[in-house]
Amino acid sequence: MKYIIQTITESQFEILGSEVEFKKGKAYEPIIIELEDGKKVEITGKIDRIDLAKNKNEKYVRIIDYKSSIKNIDLNEFIAGLQIQLLTYMDAVTKEDDIIPAGVLYFNLIDTVVKANRNLTDEEIEAEIKKQFKMQGLILADVNVIRMMDKKLEKGASNLVPAYIDTKENISEKKSSVITKEQFYNLQKYTKKIIKQIAKEIFNGNIEIEPSYNTKKKTTPCDYCQYKSICNFDKTKNEYRYVPNLEKQIILEKIEEESKK
Repeated sequence: MKYIIQTITESQFEILGSEVEFKKGKAYEPIIIELEDGKKVEITGKIDRIDLAKNKNEKYVRIIDYKSSIKNIDLNEFIAGLQIQLLTYMDAVTKEDDIIPAGVLYFNLIDTVVKANRNLTDEEIEAEIKKQFKMQGLILADVNVIRMMDKKLEKGASNLVPAYIDTKENISEKKSSVITKEQFYNLQKYTKKIIKQIAKEIFNGNIEIEPSYNTKKKTTPCDYCQYKSICNFDKTKNEYRYVPNLEKQIILEKIEEESKK
């Protein structure tokens, strides 16, 4: 709780809502996606936190989800349709309120372990613990917005968000997890495309046994599934849906090309 509070007290972003529901009669209406044939899909759900910040000219929003384990946004999983929740909510919020996306972030509620090869002071231990609670995800590539998220940040790495500002006031691409405003909009547009494709599969009655396989981690949900005896997935008869292992920039370029179609 202490470190959650710090994400607010050390930021210009304020909590717009907690456990925000997208549902009839709630803070936001259900998300409606219309398919080419006129059929409509209604999406309801809940997000842990929505934060808002303002400057003289604009309003910015960030979507935050609490996780009990370490989680980050992997664009490979995003294009595979496995990690679209935060961007779905972001699209709904920015469309309804006419504000700019500033970040989609995970706050990992983990049991902290500090490892060191020397004795640390209480202050150093506190700093190491705080680093482990840094939010992960994607944020807007804008120095001013980053500093709105972390009021104490002047140079170097932020303790709150995945950003690094160098001595020339530039954002380090290698040490930050940032995308431009246009790239945010492209991701939101692509999210709708993924949802439409999933909806078509459902309407067409496609229930093929096709679990995902992460080519980078070499893992599949089947490793943890309790229903293998029901599913009866067989590698000799069924196929995996492979999650690619592409660089972030390549994915963003592919999505940009798709957005032009």
